[in-house]
Amino acid sequence: MRYHQLRLCSIVLVLLAIVATAEESSAQYSYKFHDSLGTYEVRFTPASESSRFTQSHTKPLLPRTHEIRLSTSYGGTTWSGEVANTFDVEYYGDALTTPVFRGPSHRYTLTLDYGYWVNEWLSIGASVTYMAGLRNLYNSSTQARVLTIHDDNLSIMPIARFAWYRRGIVQLYSSAGVGLGLNLWNRYYYGREVMTEFYCAFDFKPLGISVGRKWFGFVEVGYGSRGIVNAGFGVRINNKTR
Repeated sequence: MRYHQLRLCSIVLVLLAIVATAEESSAQYSYKFHDSLGTYEVRFTPASESSRFTQSHTKPLLPRTHEIRLSTSYGGTTWSGEVANTFDVEYYGDALTTPVFRGPSHRYTLTLDYGYWVNEWLSIGASVTYMAGLRNLYNSSTQARVLTIHDDNLSIMPIARFAWYRRGIVQLYSSAGVGLGLNLWNRYYYGREVMTEFYCAFDFKPLGISVGRKWFGFVEVGYGSRGIVNAGFGVRINNKTR
């Protein structure tokens, strides 16, 4: 009885070995071709999941991907740390002899970002933001435009992004940056003078979402030089997919 059990176990082990070998060989995708010269066999080995040339369809990007973003925003901060859209662009000076009234202030923001994804969850890069503040002054009698005053801000900062959710073409992330800011404004005492002030620029976005792989759109919410709400589009380079 024991002899038959050992024999049966041996047969089962042999069969399992044959099946395992067959599965391994099939995983190599072996193909045979025939022509007048003979028979040829070609074997394809699947790429390793850890290879940077493979990408899971459940992830929006690969490591070592370059990223460029262009966006606009509402509510960027000035040199004093205040939200720019909450106060007016002011006129400084007494060079005007004609009575004037002031039109509404306008703020326009443009941001260019570059990022390099060291791995699938960490990006290191830089951000440049230009915020133009404009306001027209009009002649009180004729209502003709007399002057356009400026109060502009330029900020340059390194920035890091942390992607804490990655699924399909959707990525949720947070970002932070700190750098140098330059405030440019006009003063009119004895003619027009361009005044400059340097300050510490910063930006913190606790919540950002991007949708897409190579081309993507994104929206970020937070506080700093890049606005309270920042939205735009971007492109990823060297993002090889299967």
